[in-house]
Amino acid sequence: MTSWLSHTRPIFDNANMKKPIASFLFLFLGGMLSFSNRVQGEPWKPDEEAAVFTVRPDQVLGSPYFQEVLKTSGFLGFAYSTIINDQHVVDLQKEMGVEIADISEASFMMGNFLETMANMPAVTSGNYDAFSRYSLIIILRTKGEVPPDTFFEKFDRWASGPAFHPKAIERFRRDDRIEPEKIEEMSKARRLNSELYRGIEKSEKSGKTTLFEIPAVALNQSFAKEVLKKAKIYMGMQAENGATTFAVGPKEDVLAFFAHENRGSPSSPYSDDGGFASFSIPMDGEILKKFEASRLSDPNGPLGPLAVTLGDAIYKIREVSGTSELSGGRAHFGLLVRCADAESAQAIWSVGQASLGMAQLSAMRQQMKNPKVQPDLPLEFLNKIKLKHQGNDVLIDLAAAPAELFPWAANKKFP
Repeated sequence: MTSWLSHTRPIFDNANMKKPIASFLFLFLGGMLSFSNRVQGEPWKPDEEAAVFTVRPDQVLGSPYFQEVLKTSGFLGFAYSTIINDQHVVDLQKEMGVEIADISEASFMMGNFLETMANMPAVTSGNYDAFSRYSLIIILRTKGEVPPDTFFEKFDRWASGPAFHPKAIERFRRDDRIEPEKIEEMSKARRLNSELYRGIEKSEKSGKTTLFEIPAVALNQSFAKEVLKKAKIYMGMQAENGATTFAVGPKEDVLAFFAHENRGSPSSPYSDDGGFASFSIPMDGEILKKFEASRLSDPNGPLGPLAVTLGDAIYKIREVSGTSELSGGRAHFGLLVRCADAESAQAIWSVGQASLGMAQLSAMRQQMKNPKVQPDLPLEFLNKIKLKHQGNDVLIDLAAAPAELFPWAANKKFP
């Protein structure tokens, strides 16, 4: 990825160091967590206020960069290996005929995002009516066809398999601390109780789409059950041209997604040569103020020192989005903060530049004080971060090697 701008070193004031650093960390972490890529046609969303998060496993899992990440971080390597080698995961992949590395897109969409987040305190207190406009859609695309007509048969066969691998049972038998009766019970246990997915076998057709209703009991949470009383959750499937697409969510949203898909307009905003992840979150100043009764500029409010530093500019942010791709042995991240006017963008850029300067100065001082101690954010890495103000937008560009991306985990072994 070509950098958006040439680096300029900011001028800063030591007396105001703490506030800019908090602001910079907010912007920096947003860039680090940003997920990927290039637009190809108009993507489908449940509504204009929806947030979209997407990752493309097939673009990253087999890459040299990802393999280096696994070597660099013992913890991440251990976690990935544990998941990918889990017997239940291995058996499910064999049964369905597809692998995790074959997934070309996994998207998570939350409709009416900001208002949903603002209403979360009411929901946690049991007021599920606060989620009246809530919608959650999951889109999954994978190489390889999983015929909808045989999906339930394959899933049931996998769910009926043993909950404990025979080798695990043998280990339990050699362990005197476990009662033989309990081991016998474990040896006969199945992966999933059939009551959890009873009814999924009753599919229905809607054009090219096959729909399966997901029973509320499968989610096994009171919150999910209460929400599902008003909006039932369905999984839609289509398999053709050597690929399978799944969509999970309210029936009307699932059908709307596939209707858009089948009109010939690519629903996915990601082309084959795009990056490995992306996100887009719409922002609204009025809804931001609903997060608590007091002003967001309260230093003890939900955004703390960041809101104090940015002032009213924070209410002028209209969208925060990010892109990412792998190139030249580094992960390249781009964060876009779109504002309602150029003045607000200028204010955010100024805070970002000053905060970056404070972080660079802090790293420089740490290195001068003790060259043997590596700062959490090395100066070399910080110097690669670029910020640009362009009209109503603030652009942040950064690149990271595996050790820089996860400094807290680099070179730390995990059993």
